[in-house]
Amino acid sequence: MSQGVIARRYAKALINLAEKGKNLENTGEHLTKLAETYTDSAELREVLSDTKVSTEQKQNVLKAVLTKLKAPALVDKFSRYLLLKRRIVLLPSIESAFNLLLQEMLGRIEAQVTVAHELPKATVAKLEQSISKYSGKEVTISITIDPAIIGGIVTRIGSVVIDGSIHTQLNQIRQTIIRG
Repeated sequence: MSQGVIARRYAKALINLAEKGKNLENTGEHLTKLAETYTDSAELREVLSDTKVSTEQKQNVLKAVLTKLKAPALVDKFSRYLLLKRRIVLLPSIESAFNLLLQEMLGRIEAQVTVAHELPKATVAKLEQSISKYSGKEVTISITIDPAIIGGIVTRIGSVVIDGSIHTQLNQIRQTIIRG
C-alpha cells in the first residue's frame, strides 16, 4: 500500500475524531505546526526515526515538542500513536491530506493559477468570483508567474486543469498544421 493511501487513512481517522469533538480547524492548525516543525528540523526527524533511540526517549522528545507547540490533547494523542506505530515519518503527508479533507468539508478549494505576468487586484477578485461560481465553493487562489505561457491563464482546481494559455493554443495550431 502506498504511503499516500496510508496517510489519507490516518487523516480521515483524525478528521472524524476532530469532527466529533467540534475541533476541526484548531486540530488542523496544530497539526500543521507540528508537521512544519517536523519537516524543518532534521534533528527531530532523525531522533524520531532512529531505531537506536529507545521508544521512551522518542516519546519524551515528542512530548517536549508538543508542549512547546501547545498542542491540544487530540493532536498529542494522535502524534504519539503515529510514533508508536512507526508512522511518524508520514506526518507531513497526513497533515496535507487532513487539510485537503478539511477544506473539502468546509466547502473551500484552492486554485493554482499560472499567468504570464502579474495581475491587478481587481482581475484577481473577478477570477476568484468566476472560479467560485464554476466550482460552487469558496476559492483561495495562489498565483504563479510563468512567462513561458506567453499570455492567457492556466487554472488548476484539484485534478482539473483549464488551460487557456497562448502557448498551448499555438501548440494546438502547430499540431493542426502538421496533421494537414
